Amino acid sequence: MAMKEVKEASRLKLELDGGMDGDKQIVKSKTYSNVKVNATNEDVYGVGTALAGLQTMNLLKVKKLEEVELILE
Repeated sequence: MAMKEVKEASRLKLELDGGMDGDKQIVKSKTYSNVKVNATNEDVYGVGTALAGLQTMNLLKVKKLEEVELILE
């Protein structure tokens, strides 16, 4: 049986440096919805780094979150 995947939604998540709490890293995040499902990883990363430049906190990670429906064919 073959599986088919249909991309339904995509989001961009920035993980930002919120400082330290003793010896533990504080990570703040911002998520942006309505990213085109066919956007390339390079494009998402470019937008993420551009948006991070507008933040007061330093960028730790750029993540692309995808929601996929799995269909049994």
